[in-house]
Amino acid sequence: MSTNKITAAGAVKPKTQMGLGAFLQRGVNMGANKTLDAEVSRVAKTTNATDEDVSKTASKTTAKAKTTKTKSGRETRKPETLDASPAKRAKKQTGPGPDRSHEKKHWDAGRHRVVGVDEAGRGPLAGPVVAAACFVPKDCVVDCVNDSKQLTEEGREEIFEELMANKEIEYGVCVIDQDRIDEINILECTMEAMTRSALDVPNVDWVLIDGNRVPKPLEGKAEAIVKGDAKNVAIAAASIIAKVTRDRMMVEIDKEFPMYGFKDHKGYGTKAHMAAIDKYGPCVYHRKTFAPIKHMDLSKWPECRKKKE
Repeated sequence: MSTNKITAAGAVKPKTQMGLGAFLQRGVNMGANKTLDAEVSRVAKTTNATDEDVSKTASKTTAKAKTTKTKSGRETRKPETLDASPAKRAKKQTGPGPDRSHEKKHWDAGRHRVVGVDEAGRGPLAGPVVAAACFVPKDCVVDCVNDSKQLTEEGREEIFEELMANKEIEYGVCVIDQDRIDEINILECTMEAMTRSALDVPNVDWVLIDGNRVPKPLEGKAEAIVKGDAKNVAIAAASIIAKVTRDRMMVEIDKEFPMYGFKDHKGYGTKAHMAAIDKYGPCVYHRKTFAPIKHMDLSKWPECRKKKE
């Protein structure tokens, strides 16, 4: 059986392991290569970043982002099991929860590095779309994870921090901003983000994707699972990483444009958000190809047409 690994160009990568560490998102349109700012680079490149470093820097995440990883310098014993007990994590539970049955069939076939992929932000009227890929080793127990939609915001944040602290878990994140979404459409951006996040995890044997479509670059190397975030542990973990990453970015955007209430609705088309758009017009973070914005006379708000640097 072949042991070839998934790569961007279909080449075989050496089976080297990458450690998990702090990831930060700041300032990138996926159509261009830009460098991170000095602070993010400092945390991302160090090999002994503390949990405090990670927390402080992650809170400064902005609307456009590039992914980077570091080796965690956490000195405390790594958690082998993430506890699911705190009731505050659960919003609702409509089924038995995610398990590892989809991964097991691939483990039995010799595909040991199976990652789950999910996205956040396809539907909002503003902000980026974010995809995350997550690899959870077969002997790593993460009972706490669930579909991010089944968890409270506080619960997602708590589990996110636990996932970040677990050195056994590896992940990749891709953020594509509103300018790129308007340029090529949200579906293509979602497929691109999913592909890039999966390729960001080294030596992947197979990819499990939430939804009903496999991105073309991953065809023959992946499968789509409808409602996979509620069925598979790795996809559920990816859904939490993607959701929390995007939510934090929208909180930062809110500081720049507080009149829209981004910190509350995260860019979705709530009644309050629609009223704010009607009153103030769209801002640079709004998706100009999404209704109702695409039907508005944007010449009244020329500033909204400027691209974020």
